Formats: sequence, structure tokens, C-alpha cells
Amino acid sequence: MLMLAFLSLVGCATEAVLPMNAKIVPQERVLVKGDGDAQLVITRDKGWLVGGSCFTTLTLDGAHIARIGTGETLTYKVKAGRHILGIADDPKGGGLCGLGDGKPYKETSTVISSSETQRFRISGDTNTGLDIRPTSN
Repeated sequence: MLMLAFLSLVGCATEAVLPMNAKIVPQERVLVKGDGDAQLVITRDKGWLVGGSCFTTLTLDGAHIARIGTGETLTYKVKAGRHILGIADDPKGGGLCGLGDGKPYKETSTVISSSETQRFRISGDTNTGLDIRPTSN
């Protein structure tokens, strides 16, 4: 009963973090070095109710590129053109965090021009889980 009261006060969604206020994903969790003159800035919300204790795997065109935690951001170099950016379970995670198969479960498509920067947000709530979407922040 106390937990339900607590959840009604704090809500069940994650909270947006501006990239400039987020922690940078450590290099040891960047699995593949980016290449190109365009860049994607991916920032994961903070909050613990939706996978908050686990890393989420970022995918680019189906390949695992990084493991991102809550409140973290990654600036990733890409070549101009069409790309599929996604999020997946963390197959390198320990305990319950490692139960997924690492296949992308949410993806979004983007076309990026040379020297362009595009921003994406990983957010979530208890109804839909984590999601990745373009953002203006």
C-alpha cells in the first residue's frame, strides 16, 4: 500500500535529461567506434522504474554500438545517409539484466546529411517500456 502511494507521487515515467547535463557513456561501453562527419546524440532519461538498473544496448543498422545507462548521453559519428537506430536488451548484463537476446525491440529510421547533428531520446514508462525517438533537445 505504501509503495502504491509512493508511485502515485513520483509517477511511472522516466525524466528527460538534457545532453549537456547528462553523463557521457564511458569508452569501455562504446562497443564500436563511429565513423563519418555527421553525428547522432542519444540521451537516456533518468529514472529507475523502467529498466533503470540495467544498461540498454544501442543499435545502429542492426549492430550493437554501445551500452547506455540512465542519465547518460552518447555522441556517435556516422556517415551521411539513411540509418536505423534502435534499443535492445543488454546481453552483457548480469542477473536479470542479461536475460534478453540483444535483438532490437524498438527502432526508428533517420536520414542524416553530411555535417548534420541529430538528437534522440530514450524514454519510458511502465505501460510501453523503453522507446527511442527524435528530440529537439
